[in-house]
Amino acid sequence: MLACGVYGWCFGFQTVIAFETRYMARKTPVVNKIPVELADTSVSRASGKKLSYFGYEFEIPWDDIDESKTRVVGKDKVVIAFRSGNVLSVWSGPPREFVKIVLANSKVGPDTFRQICGDEALQSDYALHRLILETTPDKITPFVSRETAARQVVLVLMKGISARRGSDSGIFLVQAGEFKGFQYGHPPNSSGLSLELFADSGSLDFIFIQKANGPTSISQADINRVLRTLKKDTATTPTAATLSN
Repeated sequence: MLACGVYGWCFGFQTVIAFETRYMARKTPVVNKIPVELADTSVSRASGKKLSYFGYEFEIPWDDIDESKTRVVGKDKVVIAFRSGNVLSVWSGPPREFVKIVLANSKVGPDTFRQICGDEALQSDYALHRLILETTPDKITPFVSRETAARQVVLVLMKGISARRGSDSGIFLVQAGEFKGFQYGHPPNSSGLSLELFADSGSLDFIFIQKANGPTSISQADINRVLRTLKKDTATTPTAATLSN
């Protein structure tokens, strides 16, 4: 009884947290995944188009854009429809948008959250996302400190809540010019996947949705074509949206 009492006093909180996060991992397996390097770095050379939105340009390896269904939504989103039934959405955001949202809405308060993450992780959206994505339940054991257990469980909970479409098939580190970020999902294991990219100038999100049993499959080489060609478009203003052959 004495031994149980000592254990409960010293390690009880951490033990409860360890069991809770492992239970969460069984319900939401994505919290066990961490970002890894992409194995497939091939780039599609298919005929396509060069697009320009929000001050950036990139190439897509498809030339069947459905102009009647493609639309720019506000100043920060475009939905590009293809005759194949596939859809590509692009979002633009300001720098440190995620950090500011988290600090403003954190239930533990901005000061406590800053202690949880550390100042370095709050310097950019990329740093904060990477900290969250690299946190897994197996890092929480009964023998870590209470402070470590409390910090890790907050990050694991955030990881589960913010899991992106396609994450179940993998999370990958990607880079595109000045941008670096994450790819959620890996073809052909995902009917939809997304790229989340960050730079000092802002962020870009690409969401690829593939029509079930459609004529055009989205490959990793297709996605790499977008990543490889993404760069600033000095010929347009940040709010302009154009497309060319």
